[in-house]
Amino acid sequence: MYKKIIDFLFQALAVKQYLIFTGTFFILTALVMLILDAQIRPQSCPDMISLELVFSKSALNQIISNCGEAGIRSHLIMIWVDYLFIFSYIGFLGNLLGSLLKGIDYDKALNLFSIPMIAGVLDIIENTLLLIQLQNTESLSGLLIFIASSAALVKFILIGITIILILYYLFNKRKSPDAA
Repeated sequence: MYKKIIDFLFQALAVKQYLIFTGTFFILTALVMLILDAQIRPQSCPDMISLELVFSKSALNQIISNCGEAGIRSHLIMIWVDYLFIFSYIGFLGNLLGSLLKGIDYDKALNLFSIPMIAGVLDIIENTLLLIQLQNTESLSGLLIFIASSAALVKFILIGITIILILYYLFNKRKSPDAA
């Protein structure tokens, strides 16, 4: 089942002609996130990445006390907007990486292509768990906070690996004599 889903996404996303669309969508959602965050998050309230990588109940309680009600509300709004951002960055990274992977061994291409898709799934898990915690700050779960932060950390690592793969295949395509 997993391989069928990745194969479907690879066939749908690994198309060079979509790069302008996915790139534009990614840039626009990133700008919306930056502008919205600057407009609604109180100065005393840590940013989203600090929230995502909190790892413990006591650290989340510290963020909650620094943010206050307005800050918690701003984080809830940003998490909902982040769901859209997940689709934009995964679409763009998947589109770019998938386009560069065309022409290599298909199974290897699918395995490499799955890396940003897994990052997106982890981001959805992280967002959902953070929403649950921030909507009911009176009953925080140290386990759910740890799982959300672990998912965020692995997500960031997988995004980093994806960017390295993109640079690697971009450089190797340019270097190869038949890339012209």
